[in-house]
Amino acid sequence: MDLNKLNTFYILAQVKSYSKCAQKRFVTQSAVSHAIKTLEESLNLTLVEKRRKAFALTSEGKILFKSCQKIFSEVEKTQDLLMKTKKYPELIRMGSTVEFGVSVVLKDMEHFFETHPDIHVDFTLSHTLIQPLLDDELDLIIDCKPHVRPDLETIVLFREEYAVIASPRYINRHHITTPGDLAHCNIFSQDLELAWWRNFIHALPLDQQVIFDRVTRINHVRGMINATLSNMGVGFVPRYTVLRELEEGSLVELFPEMDILNDHINIYLKRRNMALAKFQHLIEHIKGFRLQ
Repeated sequence: MDLNKLNTFYILAQVKSYSKCAQKRFVTQSAVSHAIKTLEESLNLTLVEKRRKAFALTSEGKILFKSCQKIFSEVEKTQDLLMKTKKYPELIRMGSTVEFGVSVVLKDMEHFFETHPDIHVDFTLSHTLIQPLLDDELDLIIDCKPHVRPDLETIVLFREEYAVIASPRYINRHHITTPGDLAHCNIFSQDLELAWWRNFIHALPLDQQVIFDRVTRINHVRGMINATLSNMGVGFVPRYTVLRELEEGSLVELFPEMDILNDHINIYLKRRNMALAKFQHLIEHIKGFRLQ
């Protein structure tokens, strides 16, 4: 089998798109189709089902893909060994949610770089992390969204607690004492459908549900915090992001007695990468992060 065509098949099976595969291989889409067709002819097998809308592997294609995972995992290990002989740092492409990356990750990496000069880490801060991980554009991600997949390893980090916040001035001006008082306040959310507020909304009894009259979309946690500090409205943010403001009194946590649902912050990476030393070192370092 031609290793180059086999690699094209492997990437195609990962991204499930001829156009995405072409982008990752820096070739045309027709070149990808030709490589797959040639590989199928050389094996006298059909590897990809011929469907118009949905991509799928045949049973033979699934068997070959599993073998490719082992083959290219070994290739990656060999590349890492060769890089070590030339004393080039090993690369890890790490992804994190924006606020966690800014508030925690980038503040706590100094010691890692000092103790592991042989490992280089590039950072991607984004609200969309799972697809780049599945497409091998990222090697490891830290995300508060659950991702249950057989090819992913999950390492539990923290329970992410949320807080409803407002400035003392805004609270006094709008006489906020109960969740129902938020109905006439300006609510900050990352989306107008209020999916961002779902943990708070689900914590309200059915007879105390609130219909918000005014929602202002701000697609960044730090933006919501700054807007709240500016007396513009009420925010809903991970509690660790406003510990200093709560301690100083510039912001107040509303309804602290409410049992608001929590999310979990986890590490995700491909199972085949768990055995690599560079990932083990980084994971152990991340486990030492503190939400403070």
